[in-house]
Amino acid sequence: MAVGSIVDYLNSRKQDSSYNNRKKLANQYGINNYSGTAAQNTSLLKAMQGSGSPPASSTNNNTANGDNVTITPVSSSSQGSPATNYLTGYQYQKYTPSNKVTNYADKLADLEDNKPGDYVSKYDSTIDDLIDSILNREQFDPNSVYDTDLYKNYREQYMQQGNKAMRDTIGNISGMTGGYGSTYATAAGQQAYDNYLSQLGDKTLDIYDRVYQQYLNEGQELYNRLGMVNNQDSIDYGRYRDTVNDYYNDLNYYAGRYDSSYAQDFGEYQYNQDAMRWAEEYAYQKTQDALAQQNWQTQFDYQKEQDALQYALQQQQLALSASKARSGGSGGSSKKANSTNTYITKAKNMLSGTDGSDTHKYQSRTVSNYLKNQYGLSAEEAEYITSQASADLRKSSEGNTDKYYGYAAAYAKEHDADEDEMLDYLNRYYENNKISAEEADEIWRRLGLD
Repeated sequence: MAVGSIVDYLNSRKQDSSYNNRKKLANQYGINNYSGTAAQNTSLLKAMQGSGSPPASSTNNNTANGDNVTITPVSSSSQGSPATNYLTGYQYQKYTPSNKVTNYADKLADLEDNKPGDYVSKYDSTIDDLIDSILNREQFDPNSVYDTDLYKNYREQYMQQGNKAMRDTIGNISGMTGGYGSTYATAAGQQAYDNYLSQLGDKTLDIYDRVYQQYLNEGQELYNRLGMVNNQDSIDYGRYRDTVNDYYNDLNYYAGRYDSSYAQDFGEYQYNQDAMRWAEEYAYQKTQDALAQQNWQTQFDYQKEQDALQYALQQQQLALSASKARSGGSGGSSKKANSTNTYITKAKNMLSGTDGSDTHKYQSRTVSNYLKNQYGLSAEEAEYITSQASADLRKSSEGNTDKYYGYAAAYAKEHDADEDEMLDYLNRYYENNKISAEEADEIWRRLGLD
């Protein structure tokens, strides 16, 4: 099927045939300053029919307003997860502890696994035995003196000496009486024997004192041994408490080191993540600003082209109407020209909001319909007059803007005015109807204050 225009060609391939898309395609095929002329459309059609796709060197990357930010559109293959493609290469990373943090964590775990156990005394049984010996020790028995070897030795010795003294005494008295025994001799011998037994009684008291003192000494020895064992047990328990205190000191130290190292480590991680997110958000905003500027410029260029085309069409229609009017006579032509100027003035007043007491600014379509219905003009004539009025207002506005911009720039330079002073300066012109709000905004932008 024969294709007569670029629009037909794009429609036949089910592609967007709008002006914006044709301009984008023209840039991709190396056709600069595309405005939709017949020659440019023909060149674009031939280029697309010849290659079918844009040159390989064409790219969709754009630079955001001269800033060092690259606009990289998300690939169509990743529509399900566009957030995985980042302008700055940013990638979320889960926090991973550093070696320093893990080392402190391992040390803490080792300490917790090796906590000192409960204190166990190795003297418990000895202490219990000594206390039992003290508490259950038998009371001292005075008669136990007679069971001692010392007493038995002394008793045997004194009895032998008493018997000997008794025999010697009886023998001596018998010798004095011619060898005959007598009652006197027997009594004297018994008395000698009793004297030695009396000495044994005195000696028994000494033995009692010695035995009782030994009993007391043995009791004191038990107390001494108990005190010594308790003292050693206290020393061992003190050493155990020192070990426990050292353990908790180490535990607190490494817990503190772990907490501070983790806080520093995680803080650096958060800072880096925040910095990368900020860079990503900044880059994204710059790309959005650049795309918005690009879209605005494209729309502005398109509208400008449409206005030029519309103006050319209206000029053609006006020329046709003028030709018809001239065929009706010169008098009619003069009258028609006067009427046209009147209509243009009326349209300018309606567009600018200066139509007598009517301060409403009407849209171009409304003004065109008003002229057609009020004065019986054709649609082409009404649209031409409206466009001519719009053009005159734009020229007048541009001239007025240039004029008061010059005043404002000179004032700012002469007075070294800041933003507040310049705002007051422009407001005075606006309040006195010297400039419109749009003109004030444009002057403000030119001054670099937006």
